[in-house]
This record gives sequence, C-alpha cells and structure tokens, in this order.
Amino acid sequence: MKDNRELTMNCTRGLCLIALVAFMLTHDATAFNGNSNRDATTTARKSTALHRDAIAMNELSTSDSDSAIPLNEPNLISTDDIRTISQGGVAVLPNWLPPHLIQSMRADARNLFKTGQFQPDGLTNTARSRDEQGFTQKADRQTFRGGAGWDSEVGDKATRDEFANRMKDLRRELAIGLDRPTLETEGVRKHEMTYNWYEPGARLGRHLDEHHEETKGVKGWLMPTRRSVTWLVYLNDGWEKEEGGALRCFPRDEKNMSTDVQVGSHEGNLQVGWVNGCDPVFLDCFRPSGGAALYYLAKSSGKDLEKLIISVRDFDVPAQPIEFGAFLTPQTRKTFTQISTSRLDPRFAAPGNVSTAKNSDFDCNEERTILDVTPAAGTLVLFDSVSLPHLVREVTGNRQRIAATGWFHEDSQFVLDI
Repeated sequence: MKDNRELTMNCTRGLCLIALVAFMLTHDATAFNGNSNRDATTTARKSTALHRDAIAMNELSTSDSDSAIPLNEPNLISTDDIRTISQGGVAVLPNWLPPHLIQSMRADARNLFKTGQFQPDGLTNTARSRDEQGFTQKADRQTFRGGAGWDSEVGDKATRDEFANRMKDLRRELAIGLDRPTLETEGVRKHEMTYNWYEPGARLGRHLDEHHEETKGVKGWLMPTRRSVTWLVYLNDGWEKEEGGALRCFPRDEKNMSTDVQVGSHEGNLQVGWVNGCDPVFLDCFRPSGGAALYYLAKSSGKDLEKLIISVRDFDVPAQPIEFGAFLTPQTRKTFTQISTSRLDPRFAAPGNVSTAKNSDFDCNEERTILDVTPAAGTLVLFDSVSLPHLVREVTGNRQRIAATGWFHEDSQFVLDI
C-alpha cells in the first residue's frame, strides 16, 4: 500500500505540472494585462479542460492500486429511492423523521417565529431588485435566519443539532449511492439548512433550485460549491390534502426516466434540458475552443456511453433570456426541452424585463407528469436540485405550513478568481 500511495502521489505531482504548463501555454498576455473578465475566463477554461483530462488519466492510472471498500446497505434511504433521484424522479419517504424530533422541531420553529426570527423569502427575480419584488408574510414563504443560521444559539439548538446529525448521515449515504463524493465533505457554505413557514394564502412559484453557472451572468462561477440535492422534511401533524400547500413537482414519468445516465451533472457539466424525452442534455463550457457545446450521452456500438455533441458549433452562451434550442440542429430541436426558461422561472429572467413566471400553478398542461406531495409530518422528500422544477401550491387551510428544508452541496466545477 505504501508503494501504491507513493506512485499515486508522484502521478498527481506530475499531472499538476502538466496542468500548470498547459495553463501557461494557453494564458495569453491580454489576460495578464487585465483585459476583460471574459478573456480571462475563456483562457482559464481552456486550462481547466486540459486539467480535467489530466485528472481523468490519473484516475485511470490509480484505479487498480486501490481496493474497493465494501459498503453496507443504507439505513436512512433505500437503494431504490437513490435510483429514483438519479433518474430525475422524486423520492418520498413517509414517516422518515422520528416522532420526538417532529414535535421538538415544530415547537422550535413556532418559538422562533414568535420571537421574530423569520423573514419573507420568496423567489428572487433576477430582473428586479429584492426591494422591488415586495415579498410579504401573508403571500410568500418565510425562512428562519436566526442570526448565524441553523447553528445559532437562539431557540432549541440541541434539537436542531440532533436533526443536523441525522441529515449528515443521510448525506453520506447519498454521496456513496449517487457517486457524488464531494457531497459528503464539509466546507464553506457546504450545505444549507433552515425552517420554512407558510401562512394561509402563501405559496411559492415554479423554479429550479440550481442553474448552470454560465447562465448566471456576472454572478456565475463565484461560489466554491453548488446545490446538488434538495431535501424537505415536513412537521405538520394531521395535514389534509384539502388544506393545500402541496409540493408540486414535475418529474420524468416512468416511461421517460433517464435509465443509463444520471441527471443533474456529467463531469461537472450541469444539465440544461432533455432530448428524445429521456436523455439529459448537458452544457460544457470548457471546450478546447473556449466556447460551449450541448451534448448528451448514448450507448455506442459496445456498452460504453459516448458523448454526442448536438449543438451545430461551439458557441458563447448569451445573456438572459437564453434559448438553447437556437444552437441545435433543426432535427434535434424538435425533441429538445429546456428545463428553465424566462417564462417559467423568475431566476431565468432577462435584465430589464420581468419574467412572466408568477406564484401560481402556471401552465401545468405542458407537463407530462405532475406529482403533488402532501406535507404530512415526518415525510422526507428528496430530488436533484438541477433537473427537477417544482413549486408550492397555495395554503388554503387555516393553519401554518411548517417544514425543515435545505440543500446538500457539491464542489463547483470551476471558481473564477477575481
């Protein structure tokens, strides 16, 4: 084992030197002279593409030196539920949270609300400032901030710590089951955890929880991590369907589940759409050309998956609103579906314009599959943050809808050093 570790370390050092040389060769003088961020980003992407290939070579060269670690059967989530998430579906686990935690967390949330620890936190429309959007307690979601957040000393911290430890164990199982290794580690803003509170009449519009960094404009490529898996745990006892407040999801139906390829991300390239009804389409912004390309994965003549480029040529991703279909061949365009558009998602709106997306049920007739999840106490819901649009329907009953919600993060593909 010692010899194998030394071999791996030597290979890694050598590959780092290769990546450094590649970076120096591709890093032109204009980037060093402080030209546009765009030029610097493009140059860095070329280097990152070469570095990514070097890492892949390193993984191949070291795979035989490390023996596989046997894994126990997950005890907080089943392999079937993990498979559902990976294929673009919604995992719903009733009675997942123990009764004592349901009661103590619900009491904690109510106490925090009474002491003013919640604030309106609706969907952010990227085309408008937060002040212009006028979030209110009656119409919008409210979120627990608690000063320093979940770990703050306000309220019942012991209960929140117990819940956080349970979620940490769940996160480890997801990291292994979904083969997302950086999901397990801790770090700066590595994972998010909060309470949500909906008053009667409140709702939340359709949206995605994460988008490709290149679609975020000047806000893209700045964070070291991104949202990977969305989770919700409901805390309402005896909640009836007639009280509203259902989580409405738009997953792939069983016929159009992605069976061969995991949704959300491939080699760090985030998903932006679907083709042929069931194949995830990924956006690669680290092409050797410095441009971007759209692709999906399909089985070759053998059993291996190969990358099929479906964009006509490499392109620069435009500012919002973005219609990726414009870069596809006419034939491919017929079967392409974009996940987020400025019409359906306020986070995809164009500067200077207001998205037509509102806090309503939208045009659900366009969707192949609609899944409503009643927010019953103890139910855990999980899905991929990149590929699954969702909303919260209006609370029509006379009591508050309370839940613990959050996101498990993965490392970002690239971070712009500015």
